[in-house]
Amino acid sequence: MKHLFIINPAAGSSDHTMEYSSAIRTACGARRLKYEIRVSMGPGDCARIARAAAETGEDVRIYACGGDGTLNEAINGIMDAGAGKTASVKMHPCGSGNDTVKTTDASLGKGKAVPLDLIRWNEGYAVNMLNIGFDCNVVADAGNFKKRYGIAGKLSYILGVIKEFFKPFGEHFQIEAECADGEIFRYEGEAVLCAVCNGQWCGGGFHNSPLSDMQDGLLEMILVRKVSKMGFIRMIGKYKSGEMMDKERREVIDSYKKVVVYKRVRALTLTGCRQICADGEVQECRQIQLSVLPGAVLYRV
Repeated sequence: MKHLFIINPAAGSSDHTMEYSSAIRTACGARRLKYEIRVSMGPGDCARIARAAAETGEDVRIYACGGDGTLNEAINGIMDAGAGKTASVKMHPCGSGNDTVKTTDASLGKGKAVPLDLIRWNEGYAVNMLNIGFDCNVVADAGNFKKRYGIAGKLSYILGVIKEFFKPFGEHFQIEAECADGEIFRYEGEAVLCAVCNGQWCGGGFHNSPLSDMQDGLLEMILVRKVSKMGFIRMIGKYKSGEMMDKERREVIDSYKKVVVYKRVRALTLTGCRQICADGEVQECRQIQLSVLPGAVLYRV
């Protein structure tokens, strides 16, 4: 068995050399296993390294040492190699958000490889979440704060929220979704955001989708209609904490049903966006077609 550590030195806001060393010792040191270390030299490199390792056909364990974007690239490399059922991946969190592991560590058993659902969107894959609108714009702003001023972590996301709050609210979306119960949901109008969730967390600490299960073969769609800025202030705390959802009834709490639409979906098409955030990585995009791929990749907890 091959153990491959892919290190993304651009992840997070500090030098994680000691953390990487600890991850390698934990995974391989006590058992004296052979391993290889590769360092990403730029965007897309993690995916290329993972694909090259996975398409050899060897039994390989890939350790993504970085943030959600590093894990995303590793998974895209594995899937592009057609190795979702053979290669396994694990995230060693050293990024700014580290949202995916907040779900996997809380809900999956330790020490084994388990099949996770993936989001197939346009030509790529995501494991945690796709964000469109306000959420996505905040992540884009947070990335700019890191690049220009060296501000990373939760502070960059907070500053992103503040910046977006003072911009005009709303984007005009057209949505058609295939729901779990067979219903076809359609929406056209102004909205603050739309999140399509496999995991439960985004934005470095927003527990916006507490009902998501990464092994149930479904995705959660959360659509927030256009609201006033005062209305947004009143709701953002509950959106962040997950209290907007009634966990027993598995629906939006009564006081927000006029503003928030929640659907469990298998597939979705959205047009009218400017950009999309896939697992923390922002890309320009005008139309999104996505579907769930049940148990598509092996994740090692």
